[in-house]
Amino acid sequence: MSNGLNLLLSGLIVIALCLSASASAKRQGTTWNYYHFNGQEFVAGQPGEGSFIAVRDGSLPVLLTEPAKVEAVALPAGKGAVAGISYIQSSGGKLGGRPGHVPASRAPVNIFSGNKLAKTVETDQLGYFTAVLDAGTYRIGTPPLAIEVVIKSGTTTLASLRSGKRMVD
Repeated sequence: MSNGLNLLLSGLIVIALCLSASASAKRQGTTWNYYHFNGQEFVAGQPGEGSFIAVRDGSLPVLLTEPAKVEAVALPAGKGAVAGISYIQSSGGKLGGRPGHVPASRAPVNIFSGNKLAKTVETDQLGYFTAVLDAGTYRIGTPPLAIEVVIKSGTTTLASLRSGKRMVD
């Protein structure tokens, strides 16, 4: 083959590799990841029964109660999200051997940026909440039962907020 043909083929190969890498990058963020609350924290996967959260970069998180096709709704530019559960611990501690929880249904959840109230959202009937926020560090809840989360643009952060403990042990 001539040098010109070799250069042409080499150039086409480079272009094909670049297009392949670009397509791969676009596919990243198209996969939904599923998480469920096990009574203490969020863990990957769908539970045998019960609710779970579908999370995908660049999209709003979605709460599901059964497997279903999830429709993506894009996060606003420059925003991230937090998806979480507010719960009351119902077993465990000194006397209990297993984690248990009762959802804090229809409860207000305060989200602070520094000492300023940034947003208040309400949990659903299962204790879950979501909020779209600017990138930054936030405190969810009020001390001593508050947690700190870091929100990154285009991603969802999971948060489990213990809002109380039943005095059973």
